[in-house]
Amino acid sequence: MINFRTTDDKGVILPALIIFMTAFSMVGLALASYTTGQYSRTRDNVFHANSTQVAEAGIEQSLYQINQDESFTGYAAEQTFFNNATQGKGVFTTTISATADSNAKMLVSTAKVYRLSNLSDPVSTRKIRVTIVGTNSQGYSVHTGPGGLILGGGASITNSDVYVNGKITMSGSARIGTSAQPVEVNAAHISCPNTANPGPTYPQLCSTGQPISLSGSSRIYGTVCATGQTNSTGILPGTGGEGLKPGCVAPQVSAPSYDRAAHISSVVTTAASTNSAYTCANSDNKSWPTQSLKLTGNVNLGGSCRLLLRGNVYITGNLDLGGAAQVTIDDSLGTTRPVIMVDGTITTGGSSKIIANRSGIGAHLVSFKSTAACNPDCSDVTGTDLKNSQQLETVKIGGSASMPGMIFQSHWGKLTLGGSGNMGAALGQTIDMTGSGTVTFGTILSSGSRSWTVTSYQQIFD
Repeated sequence: MINFRTTDDKGVILPALIIFMTAFSMVGLALASYTTGQYSRTRDNVFHANSTQVAEAGIEQSLYQINQDESFTGYAAEQTFFNNATQGKGVFTTTISATADSNAKMLVSTAKVYRLSNLSDPVSTRKIRVTIVGTNSQGYSVHTGPGGLILGGGASITNSDVYVNGKITMSGSARIGTSAQPVEVNAAHISCPNTANPGPTYPQLCSTGQPISLSGSSRIYGTVCATGQTNSTGILPGTGGEGLKPGCVAPQVSAPSYDRAAHISSVVTTAASTNSAYTCANSDNKSWPTQSLKLTGNVNLGGSCRLLLRGNVYITGNLDLGGAAQVTIDDSLGTTRPVIMVDGTITTGGSSKIIANRSGIGAHLVSFKSTAACNPDCSDVTGTDLKNSQQLETVKIGGSASMPGMIFQSHWGKLTLGGSGNMGAALGQTIDMTGSGTVTFGTILSSGSRSWTVTSYQQIFD
């Protein structure tokens, strides 16, 4: 006889199911723990990034205050930058202290970010130290020849006297000066005959017409002397200004001269612009010589290059400063202003910068390009050649136009200014600001004599 045994497998499934459920639970808990940890780290990183931004906001706000009042020493009491459920609470304090150099100060900004649930213990603290330098300019900060000054759109000139040998043409919502800070404006009306071929006597004093033309909602605030101007519409005195001075005759004033021949004769080193010793691109760090340098061809400074300018430079081609390139004026020059003289055009753009030295001295960049047959070696350009040259764009300042203490000069042509920011001075036969925003020229601020800007940046880890 054969015996058959039956097997009951029902009891095996339950232990296996328990094992699988336990394993899955452990994996789930591990994933939950990992996700929670990642979220916590991400959240902390956001707090750290926010604290850096708060510290930088403290620097920006302190810069604004010291440019209003040079005796400002910082924010001793905590200033709230944000306070909301998403970011928490961010505060900063700042200190501004003197250095051995009277033109430089040290600005330290300390930021703290808190969770709203615990305002006694900051989640993140950041401290940033920067050096700020006060830059100075001489003479008029905005000066044009017979080509005149053109402002359109939202272009605005603040904190600067303006001298125009020709005419001032304004449109849109353009402004010169403000009601609270009026400026001095002169327009000599020396820009006739206004024809395509004016002849050798150009420019002469115009006997008819108005030297200042305003349309739209454009305004001038200040004391205005304009030869032959009788229409005062849009010309307002502001606080402390005189408005249009009846019968006032503005004298013709020549732009600051520069000895081109002497600059060329002082050259010590001559090299091609492609010479690797003098090119600056990508992340290069270069230093040009202290003695006068001549570079033949076009010079392009770009990428994130860092260039130390230690003396005069003569460029036979064009100069193009773009990308995030940064040119710094060497401290060893003291109060001696280096000159970059260019036969071609000067163009700046991107986020490029030129930084003054610790004495507050910037560079003088001048283009001698013209339409005359003698270009670029003209000792003088007059008559029809001058008329044609004043419409030739030889200097174009774009990007943020943050060039405090720098002088840009289009000796025979037109200087076009775009973007917004600040710079030392603009000189040209014509200055066109139709595409720019508010630009602060010169150094005559409500605080007095200097304009402060950042020249070095360092995060401090205590």
